[in-house]
Amino acid sequence: MKVSLVLPACVATAIHAAAQDPIDTAKDLYASAAYEDALAALTRLHGNDAASSEQVEQYRAFCLFALGRTGEAQAVAEALVSASALLAIDASAASPRIVALFTDVRRRLMPELIRNQYRSGKAAIEEKNYSRAQSQFGMVRQLLDEAKKIGLKDEGLSDVGVLADGFLELAQAAQLRRNYDVGEQPKEPLAHASDATSVPTRSEPPAIYTAGMEGVVAPKIVRQYVPSLPRELVPMLSGASRTTILDIIIGADGSVEQAVVRQSGIRMYDSLLAAEARSWKYQPAMKDDRPVKFLKTLEIVVKTGTGRERSVPQ
Repeated sequence: MKVSLVLPACVATAIHAAAQDPIDTAKDLYASAAYEDALAALTRLHGNDAASSEQVEQYRAFCLFALGRTGEAQAVAEALVSASALLAIDASAASPRIVALFTDVRRRLMPELIRNQYRSGKAAIEEKNYSRAQSQFGMVRQLLDEAKKIGLKDEGLSDVGVLADGFLELAQAAQLRRNYDVGEQPKEPLAHASDATSVPTRSEPPAIYTAGMEGVVAPKIVRQYVPSLPRELVPMLSGASRTTILDIIIGADGSVEQAVVRQSGIRMYDSLLAAEARSWKYQPAMKDDRPVKFLKTLEIVVKTGTGRERSVPQ
């Protein structure tokens, strides 16, 4: 006797879902517009697996947006972009409005993410960790390229790019010298900031010199006027001093080629300071009796009461 077994559609679907990867199940629920169920499934997965958490968070943002919970979706997107600015969302599942949401978040967060990456690279240079510095400044360049792709307009970022390229060359040259000093040859070519096929050799000088490098005489001030804090910004001190750390590149002619705020004190004052710094003038740094480019770092301290006081290391 032949017996036919017919499973109800809901039971068959449940069996199929159970056999699937949990993330794939959530994706299928999202694709079928079962946003509440998909969100519930994703919430259960949240934080369970670090390897898949990025994908889980993406789809959580998709579901929240589809349910009209835009603020929550934006918060998830901000966390994702903050953790991985080069994040590529699943374009096959993302609607144009979701893509626009992530693009807006990137445009808003990218300037600070780039500056944070630049600060990390600068710290690695100061620690003489040249390998890490190369990685950090290489990432700065990638982030700047991404910023350009999404149409981010921030005048200060062009200066960051020039400084990052200079520091990358400096780190490459320093790492190469270190390898030679210990009798090692580089195991693989070092990437150049603008040309991956260009490899610095031992005879190549760094593009930018810094204090403490052998045989380098630091530049001398000719004109270095630090602007006063505008009266309308004084209340922003809130009874405490603020410090701005400024990196400037002084060219071989003694003029300031680039000025970048590495640590912000008062953002509006920082912009004024950076603009003023480009008019400063120095006797250029010297190396082997020839003028060279030089990186100078300044601390500008604004204190309560006077409206402005400054500490400028020589």
